[in-house]
Amino acid sequence: MDGQIWMFDCGEATTHQIMRTNLKPSNVTKIFITHLHGDHVLGLISFLSHIGDRADADLTSKNQHPFCDPSEVVEIFGPSGIREFVRSTLRLTKTHSLLKIKVNELLRYSKDQVYTPSLSNPTGSGRLWHNEILGEDIWSDQNGLWKDVIPINQCGVSVSAAPIQHTIDCVGYLLTEANRREKFDMVKLKPILEQHADEIKQMGFKVLPAILSQLEKTRKPISFSTGVTLQPPRLSIRGRRVMILGDTCDPSAMVSLVERDPEFQSIDLLVHESTGTVVPDAHERKQEDCQSESQVASKMRERGHSTSFMAGQFAHRVRATRLVLNHLGGKFPAPQAALCPSKAFPPFPSSSSSSPSSSVCAQSSIIDDQNAVKIVHAEVWKKFEEIEPGRRAKIVDELGWLKAVENDALQGWRAAARNRTLPQSRASNLPAQPLVSVAYDFLQFKVPRPDPHS
Repeated sequence: MDGQIWMFDCGEATTHQIMRTNLKPSNVTKIFITHLHGDHVLGLISFLSHIGDRADADLTSKNQHPFCDPSEVVEIFGPSGIREFVRSTLRLTKTHSLLKIKVNELLRYSKDQVYTPSLSNPTGSGRLWHNEILGEDIWSDQNGLWKDVIPINQCGVSVSAAPIQHTIDCVGYLLTEANRREKFDMVKLKPILEQHADEIKQMGFKVLPAILSQLEKTRKPISFSTGVTLQPPRLSIRGRRVMILGDTCDPSAMVSLVERDPEFQSIDLLVHESTGTVVPDAHERKQEDCQSESQVASKMRERGHSTSFMAGQFAHRVRATRLVLNHLGGKFPAPQAALCPSKAFPPFPSSSSSSPSSSVCAQSSIIDDQNAVKIVHAEVWKKFEEIEPGRRAKIVDELGWLKAVENDALQGWRAAARNRTLPQSRASNLPAQPLVSVAYDFLQFKVPRPDPHS
């Protein structure tokens, strides 16, 4: 989006992690918070302080930092309470910088209470911090939804939100990219342009194709004296849709957001939590200790969370073609390695470990000869044979557990498909099962544009 970075949630160590990438923290212009639990918000102030320090430093350097421009501001969106959290923490920690911030709260009415702006008054205990711009109070509609929090004409991507069930106020976000135009059919247009070359030049266009740029920009038909009219290209190539959820045991309200769009076909990427799953714990030695899906799901719902199976079911409900599972429970440790493209990497041997999960991983598509391993803690790339044998077995085990989580989500999707949870009007054109990935540190996931011919 023109070099901008939009961040969703900002937990502990976010600043440290983003500094280990090639992303520029100063390019973050919008931060969307799903809820106020610590693992989703406690890195926010340190991150703002970090990019604010960069702004201060650039005042004494020749490099023009974007936040030196008074028109630049970092916008924060979140549920009721986010403004109080940001403002109070900045004040108590006496964080001073040139970075301008604007905190917008997503507020809603409910039957038993009214959610009101927190510390919105610029006077008194809730007074504005010195670098704060008073944010907006964005109220939900009568259905409890926040539609077009960011309108599509602002930057080519709209953002809407809906409340999702958790133990505290929590929201999910839907990003919708503007439709793209079809390509000009130059085979048909070239003779028309040549036929009207003199008239085109009289209109002020020095070269013939320049009139097409004008047609695309204004989207107004251009007529010639011969009666021929050039029509602007149709905006028929649909934009991508990305749905990002906070912690939740029931994100059903998000369905209302997608179903209000008459052109809705599918979600191109769904990011859904997966706190629980039926995959055995690494420390569980007895098979009888393993719980069933219904038992795990019941426990997760009590805590306001979902299982990977539930995530797969919801992926089917919103017709997601790609599903990324995050927020895995502590029983699934982050792998000591991440995968990256490399031609010099052999397949994992199934004999690397005696663990039953190893064979699952070795036979799956998560690892093949096009992948290499990065030891995250050492921050160096290594071939598989260069890794210590003990570490190899651990990597295979960890990736095996994660693959089992992915498979559990696919089982949820298939179960939903069998039950036909989609309305009958949409059930006749079911998508193929989604690509499922478990999130890990520094995961990069490119969302391809929809096929215009599909």
